[in-house]
Amino acid sequence: MHTTSYNPAHDKAQLLARRHERDLHWAKERRRQHEREAAEARATLAARPLRLARTALWTGGSLLAVTAAAWAVALLTVAPSWSGAVDGAGALVVLAVVVAVAFALGRIRARRTAARALLRSRGDRLSHTQYHIHESVHSFIDARVDVVNTRASVSA
Repeated sequence: MHTTSYNPAHDKAQLLARRHERDLHWAKERRRQHEREAAEARATLAARPLRLARTALWTGGSLLAVTAAAWAVALLTVAPSWSGAVDGAGALVVLAVVVAVAFALGRIRARRTAARALLRSRGDRLSHTQYHIHESVHSFIDARVDVVNTRASVSA
């Protein structure tokens, strides 16, 4: 009959092997994440800028049209003494819409710039994660060998 007694070296080797296995999974997941980010960047750059800006432009244009209509109705319905206040409020709303659209277009431009930078650095990022995968695989294999080598059977 064979029984195994407690072997602290074997336990340490198993813990180390689990850690290296987690490192390997992390490196592989990081590689997948880099691939997903690169695919998103390619899709962002493949889309025409006007297509990306369409929502911001339509929303801004709609808000400006609604603001113009509300402004005209307000000027027709309020007393002439309030026309200065209506003009000021209308101008503030128009300014806010224009600033919001400009901000949205700036964000789109920044996304495209970031996508270009990401694709330029893609090779370096992938080689770095490949290095981690390579190191993790070898560390994991070495740790599994240690687990097997520290396993000892004791005859009873």
